[in-house]
Amino acid sequence: MKTQAVVVADDPVYLSWLENAAGSNAEFSLIRPLDAEDLIERVQMMGRVDAVFFQFERSNLDARLSMMERLVERIPDVAVAGLGADSNPDVVLAAMRAGARDFFVLRRDETDVAALLSKLLRRSQTVARPQQRQGHLYSVLAAQPLDGIAFVSSHLALACHEQMPKSEPTLLIDIATPPGAAAIFLNISQSYSVLDAINDVYRCDQTLIDTAFSRHASGLYVLSLPEDLIGRPQFVFDDFIKLLQVVRGLFGCVIVGFDAHWPVDCISAVLQQSERTLMLSDQSIIKSRHSKYLLRALRLEDCPLDRTALLVDSYRKRVGLEPENLAEILDLPLFGRLSASTHHGRIQAMNAGEPIFSIAPKEPFCVDIRSVATALLGGQPKMDVNKSGLSRLFG
Repeated sequence: MKTQAVVVADDPVYLSWLENAAGSNAEFSLIRPLDAEDLIERVQMMGRVDAVFFQFERSNLDARLSMMERLVERIPDVAVAGLGADSNPDVVLAAMRAGARDFFVLRRDETDVAALLSKLLRRSQTVARPQQRQGHLYSVLAAQPLDGIAFVSSHLALACHEQMPKSEPTLLIDIATPPGAAAIFLNISQSYSVLDAINDVYRCDQTLIDTAFSRHASGLYVLSLPEDLIGRPQFVFDDFIKLLQVVRGLFGCVIVGFDAHWPVDCISAVLQQSERTLMLSDQSIIKSRHSKYLLRALRLEDCPLDRTALLVDSYRKRVGLEPENLAEILDLPLFGRLSASTHHGRIQAMNAGEPIFSIAPKEPFCVDIRSVATALLGGQPKMDVNKSGLSRLFG
């Protein structure tokens, strides 16, 4: 059965190019609709339509994006793709965010058009089916905003990425304050933030990920808040939860870093989504008190904390509460502790925009955070306690 496709274009050259490149396996019809409703009516009157191609130019960008979005909402089973004279990244990204599953460039890869069309249809069918696969989802939570959330969660994500199979990508979602800290620490200049992903949650698929999501040199995918954000981010929280559900079906491992400046029911929702939550605190009285108040509020709302454990950051001996004592105060199991920097490695890594693994690989923190990743991925109740002092040296 031939593929039936519609081409929405001002220039008929796109129609003739597709017809010649796709061969006899597809039939194309050129239409010039007045608006989105006219397009939908024409498509419905044509009976079976497998795909719709939209030509994009700077002059018609907004109108075509509106048409595409409306078509995807009304007829989600139809595969949608963009067409253009070149692969302008801003136009391609806008088309992908509007619902395009692919973007075809005029007179480029002509010999592959038939294969790309077949791939487009298969991808559309895959999106229509519910996701069966569920990747790991771990969250790092602190009672108050601090840069340690992004630092710990980004290095935990890098460590998980190292240990995951190559076919199972890892995603870091940094939605904590200070905004954009993870992207800064990893030296990523992102054009697509976690707020964009939340807005695009109902169009989020592998194509959008490959096109829009930022990626670290290691291969780690990153979604962070815009670093120029002033105040608390504004978004629909249900859509954020939906995003977590969607990306679990597309990534082998997802790490979420966030703080407690959300309503208690929202925090509870993330904890319920997470396979494991690490409550981040240091040995100070102020952090431990705020952690205690947060946990009390969660317990009053009957939030299940059975998958939540304490992770003590910047640990030093004999300078404050010992991790075991802090865990007892908070009534949480102790997952482990992350050693404090011995030679200012952490601040150097932050300022350089490089992971501490490369800036100061001998820092005890590097061994500790990899141990945390191993324990999480292995389903262990706590991280292995690493040797210190002379034992570490001889080891």
